[in-house]
Amino acid sequence: MPSFSRKHFPAAFWVGLGVPFLIVLIALWQLSRVPSGMPVFPGALPLITLLFGVIASGAFCVALWAMRRAATSAMQSRDALLRAFETGQRWLPVFMLTQTLLVFGGVICLLAFEIMNLIASGARGEGAIKLEIIGGLIALALLWYGIKIVRDMIRFARRKREIEPIFIMGQIVSPEQAPQLWQFVREVAWQAKAKLPDSTVVGLNEGFFVTEHPVALANGQRVPDGRVLYLPLPYMAFLGRTEVAAVVAHELGHFTGEDTAYGRRFAPIYRALVDGILAITNEHDAEDDGWRAWVTGPATLYGKWFLQNFDEAVHYWSRERELAADEFSRRVAGTDATALALLRTAVLHDLVEEALLHNRTAPPEKREGVLTMVRRFVAERGLTDPQNHLEDRQAHPLDSHPSLKQRLDALGVTITPTLVARTRDVSDAQLLAELGLEAAPPA
Repeated sequence: MPSFSRKHFPAAFWVGLGVPFLIVLIALWQLSRVPSGMPVFPGALPLITLLFGVIASGAFCVALWAMRRAATSAMQSRDALLRAFETGQRWLPVFMLTQTLLVFGGVICLLAFEIMNLIASGARGEGAIKLEIIGGLIALALLWYGIKIVRDMIRFARRKREIEPIFIMGQIVSPEQAPQLWQFVREVAWQAKAKLPDSTVVGLNEGFFVTEHPVALANGQRVPDGRVLYLPLPYMAFLGRTEVAAVVAHELGHFTGEDTAYGRRFAPIYRALVDGILAITNEHDAEDDGWRAWVTGPATLYGKWFLQNFDEAVHYWSRERELAADEFSRRVAGTDATALALLRTAVLHDLVEEALLHNRTAPPEKREGVLTMVRRFVAERGLTDPQNHLEDRQAHPLDSHPSLKQRLDALGVTITPTLVARTRDVSDAQLLAELGLEAAPPA
């Protein structure tokens, strides 16, 4: 999922509140300078500017209070987190649009007052005329940007949103194509008392994962909607039957814990919030001159701050669900097999990534095949010490995982010399042949 860096903070606070507050101060200064004979309309501009600034400042403070309250609540349960994002989806774009227009209106009014005050003073020198022209052009530019932002937000609100699928490299395997594999998955599901997947995909370029998010294969084929289990062949080649059972039990545990169903609801809401921010800033429009992101900063920095404030809760609940899914592994395969599966997956990761990169970038005649290359790397280089990977986090297309060390600690596992030796064993497990995913080697 997209996220925003902490570099936006505390800039979001100082800019989001500072700009409206500065407008208030300038409006008060202009009020003290209204000429006694000035007509009602230009004379009222400082009051209008003051009104815009006060409303924008007050709205920001209320929004800040609401955000902090919701972020605290989101740490209580996943349902509270989801409710906070559903509320944010409704009001955050409206708040950002309103805040932007209030700031624009305030700046336009204060510029208009200065131009009219300059004209009323009778100053007609070259410098005064230049100031009038520059101020007028800035006011017109802000007005133009304000109209464009309203137009883009109306388009955004009317746009039909479709959930973008996850694109992965793999192949759907049916029970008829791989009966041994499906029997294996059924056994694991029965032992874990977990739900079966509707589709199983085997591939090369992801770790083990499950999802109920829409999935499309690299060749354009859509995986049928429902629960999807993804199994990576390069890892399975070096995991024994019990270790793979531990991993599959972990993944199926996400179905039982409703984690994938939750993710299916959460991801579109998060995406809509990000899209709402981008619709105001227009950051991804190649034709934009870059100024719009600056002039919308007081509001959109708040939007990015909103998302960042919930990162802690999002990651917290993701970690909790991963640790709960590890309990499914322990139940099915035992603590040792669960720990060994985690460790061997971690030490294989870099070799798999190197093989994937080579086969993506090398000329066709030099491509060796990812699975073949991983096997060669393991035979030639061996496997690294798992203790070098304790801070690693498992790659996943949607979620953030706890570190390997956190997961081992939760299982009560201490890395011993025996466990290190078992992790670094370079033997091919022959499981792919057992499960009907490749031909058995010659006797």
